Amino acid sequence: MTENRLIVTKRTYTLSLIVFSVFCSFTLGSLEYHFVDLSKNYEEAKSYCREMYTDLATVPNAEHMRNIIALVSHKTARAWIGLESRGVWMWHWSLIDQNTDFFKWRSGEPQGNNQDSCAAMDLNGEWFESDCRTERNFVCQNNGDTSGHIFVAEAKSWRNAQSHCRDLSSDLVSIHSAEENTAVQNVSASQNVWIGLFRDPWIWSDGSNSSFRFWKSSQPNYRSGQNCTAAVFRDGGRWNDLRCSGRRDFVCYGARKSTPATANSRSTTAATFATNYTTTLTPLPMTSSEEVGETSDFYVSTDEPTTTTEVFTTTAETSATGPTAPSTTQLESLAWSTDLSEATAKTPDATATQPGFTVSVSTETASASATHMKHKGQNTTQVTGHIRHSGSVILIQKNMTWIEAMSYCREHHVDLVHVTTEGLQEEVAERAKHATSAHVWLGLRYTCKFNFWFWIRSVPGCFQNWAPGHGPGREYDCGASGAAEATGRQQWVGLPETEKLNFLCSLCAG
Repeated sequence: MTENRLIVTKRTYTLSLIVFSVFCSFTLGSLEYHFVDLSKNYEEAKSYCREMYTDLATVPNAEHMRNIIALVSHKTARAWIGLESRGVWMWHWSLIDQNTDFFKWRSGEPQGNNQDSCAAMDLNGEWFESDCRTERNFVCQNNGDTSGHIFVAEAKSWRNAQSHCRDLSSDLVSIHSAEENTAVQNVSASQNVWIGLFRDPWIWSDGSNSSFRFWKSSQPNYRSGQNCTAAVFRDGGRWNDLRCSGRRDFVCYGARKSTPATANSRSTTAATFATNYTTTLTPLPMTSSEEVGETSDFYVSTDEPTTTTEVFTTTAETSATGPTAPSTTQLESLAWSTDLSEATAKTPDATATQPGFTVSVSTETASASATHMKHKGQNTTQVTGHIRHSGSVILIQKNMTWIEAMSYCREHHVDLVHVTTEGLQEEVAERAKHATSAHVWLGLRYTCKFNFWFWIRSVPGCFQNWAPGHGPGREYDCGASGAAEATGRQQWVGLPETEKLNFLCSLCAG
């Protein structure tokens, strides 16, 4: 099995390059893509990506797609990416990270059919639903001044209009107030025009908000069971909806996670898995085993030069000896949950346009391995400040952003915790009391595009524990994520993802 990787840089930095053996490490705002020529169905590919990297590939814009094409096109005909359908049809703006917080539908609109559709503005400034293949003039967004929106008097389909605007380093116009709506109406030259609103059921596996789409002509066609997406490189990398059971190569994103060596080894550097995250570039091609099923030992030194931490990792249940070895062999079974409301819980093909509900957008991660730690020497403090109890949740007393916390949990445990039952909430409350921050991150994410909260794994249930003034009844800024209070009743709140907090990881996968 060969893995090829590509780093797509979002912005320019002056890089300091530090060389350790054959690895080059550097930190920058980027996405790192990895092509994996290992034939798997969609769910298996997603589990693999989450175990080895971060997730199946998310594609935020055309530049990233071009780089994926450059990486993969000469290696395979088709490859899975992380776009999947959950049967919930949502309106969202072409311009990424935009709230659907204002609508100006004319009477009888939208029509509510469960099919791809796009929105246009009529002569009176009211919106109507239309077949996206219809050709009409359109308005591009002027990102600096709403009075300077660009009217394009060239009839195109909605997708072609979108491409035209993006070629101008813009996008189809998004509208968030009556004033903005009037501004678009004023530049539309008394014609029906495309605006940037469209509806589909597709969402990214990692829960991100990208509205970028790169479908083949006449795709997606929504044939029965075609709920997963592959890039078709013989067709220029354009996307096709396919049955999730098909087996093909795939593309992951994120830095490669640390994995145990197959033989004993020692590191002379301090443990780094609790410090700032970096992306890592290794020589191409690279060979790696698909799974490690044997128990293996490795050593990392802690911040104390006289103390060594010995870490035993296995994919099976084990027992550990010695008075300081915590037990994780009798983990509670989690009853995972999906929805936090009843809006879509029993309606697989529901259309949801109103705020105030929560749905799940991803599926199970790879099964977790049980980890046992014991310490040699006088210092018995674990490297990352773990507070481990018997049970299914561990508190990490390390302040990280929500994204960093999610990556850490997926690398070292299973995932950020999903609180789906009252029993789990009680366990979370007990762990949170020991936090060194005012709140602790949970595996709860808000999408400002669709205006709902969701657990980052597909899990059944509808338990909620929101603090007053928080939750589905309130709108948040893009990037909001869920946290539990460390004091009081340990209720949930929405906070900016950039806040650095302690966090709770799950210790078992299901």
